[in-house]
Amino acid sequence: ICYNAVIHACCKAGDVERAAYWIDQMTAHGIRPTVNSFSTIIDRLARTGDIATAEGWLDRMAQAGVEADVVSYNMILCNYSKSSEPEHAFSVFQRMLERGVTPNTVSFNLVLNVHARTGDSAGTRQRLQDMRRLGVEADRVTYSTAIKAFAKQGDVRGAEALLREMHSSRIQPDVQVFNAVIGACARAKDPERAEKWLQQMAKDGLKADAASYHAMIEVCAQIGDFQRAEQWFQKLDKAALQASASTYNLMVSTCAKMGDMHRAEHLLSKMEAVQVEATGMTYNSLISACAKRGDISRAERWLNRMTASGAHADVASYSALVHACAKASDLPRAEGWVRKMEEAHVEPNVVTYNSVINACARCGDAAKAEVWFQKMLSQGITPAVLTYNSLINACAKGGDLAKAEHWLRSMSEQGVLPDDVSFSTVIHACGQKQDPQRAEQWLERMRSGRSAGVEKPSAFGYNSVTQAWARAGDAGRAAHWLNLALRDNVECSAASFSAVVAAFVRRSNLPEAEKWLRGMLDAGHPVPRSGSGGSEALASAWQHKGEHARAAALRSLPVEAPAATSERSWRTSASASAGRSGAASWRHDVGSSRA
Repeated sequence: ICYNAVIHACCKAGDVERAAYWIDQMTAHGIRPTVNSFSTIIDRLARTGDIATAEGWLDRMAQAGVEADVVSYNMILCNYSKSSEPEHAFSVFQRMLERGVTPNTVSFNLVLNVHARTGDSAGTRQRLQDMRRLGVEADRVTYSTAIKAFAKQGDVRGAEALLREMHSSRIQPDVQVFNAVIGACARAKDPERAEKWLQQMAKDGLKADAASYHAMIEVCAQIGDFQRAEQWFQKLDKAALQASASTYNLMVSTCAKMGDMHRAEHLLSKMEAVQVEATGMTYNSLISACAKRGDISRAERWLNRMTASGAHADVASYSALVHACAKASDLPRAEGWVRKMEEAHVEPNVVTYNSVINACARCGDAAKAEVWFQKMLSQGITPAVLTYNSLINACAKGGDLAKAEHWLRSMSEQGVLPDDVSFSTVIHACGQKQDPQRAEQWLERMRSGRSAGVEKPSAFGYNSVTQAWARAGDAGRAAHWLNLALRDNVECSAASFSAVVAAFVRRSNLPEAEKWLRGMLDAGHPVPRSGSGGSEALASAWQHKGEHARAAALRSLPVEAPAATSERSWRTSASASAGRSGAASWRHDVGSSRA
């Protein structure tokens, strides 16, 4: 007893080496150390985080002929259960079993906590079965911890089954247990089920806390029921509960997604009033929402307010603004924000550079696009397909077709697979340069399957080549590509049909022109009345040849204003092309002019 008291005093003073010395002294004097002698040292080491050394003392105990008890093992399990190396906890638990030491409820709870942290519902089930097999009684902590494991995996049924088992075992669940089940329902995006358990909580005489309401707000926001989320937020307020920063962040983000900037900004002001600190996430939600709406000035004000509040503006904060400036084709403003983020020691990422290069593309400034591209490389950032597409578009808009083709070839050489947008931009540029043969070569390359990043050419490529040949006066070649598009089940735009009709009219091949005009109707496009590819031009040509009946028949065809028909169908074709590659910015750029 005297030795153990000294060992305890040494450990309490933090002198484990001195405590170990006294264990050696006990042995030297023929006194056998007890479990308490060793467990005192193990406890001290475990508490200070030196778990590996603490585990080593289990070996010293065994060598001294002293068998560690469940308390000694639990001391080590307690620390391993909180560490980033859960396998050590399982190893100690297994060692415990192999040494014939029966785990108690605390032992199982500690191991269950490891499974819960990793969302290992299968492991949780196994541990619960082991508890029953060994006759170890589960307590509230057991059920609460196990339910959290199922909840983390979104396993609503598993979590609910355990909660019912708790009731049948006459163990009263607490608010945290119900919150775990409600959280599982939230992850499963099932608000009705979550609400049912909230009601059950009230029946059990428990009062919902702020976390309960947060889970309800979260599930409603996840399914896009923003009005319902707002109602739960108001209920939280009426319950006189303080919403956490994460709840406010969720509501601000939800309102921002709804486009209700007034409400989002009101919530942020309320946060300040109740002294809940707004985080970077809160401000980023507002900045991003303003940026997406094209309200750059408002987004800038929030970023400035963010930095003034002491919240950290990160790469997402600045990149949202750079992207908004790019969408507005405001290159100087986009570049200015990149400089500001660098001054704030925030490193631009691939999204930032893609946005500013896209701004250059929108302005047709290929030289600046290349400068930013080189800067991106110098920072060790690997360009993505979107980066190259913006570069290609910048060159195309600047009228430098050779440079656009250079970047298309270069991306393949650098191991970046060109996609449909990459080729379509070059094809369109060839058409704009009145070089249909060059456009055709690129489309042929796409169709041949020689481009690994392209499954098959989009409608945009076919329409661009068709219209390029038609503008060049080669009606036969234009019709050939339109035929190929139809054969390949590609959506052909009204503008392509009109271009082919106009080309045949100019060549006085009126039967062929009429065939394609009626083909336009068969493809579901209303026929434009005016324009060189419209019904009136063809009717006039037939009338000039004395074919009055044919002219009258053409004039009776269903029509639509040519600008609307051409623009709408052309945009549909271009959107389908760009949408498949996720290049919304490219679609906007190229879609603003007719092919």
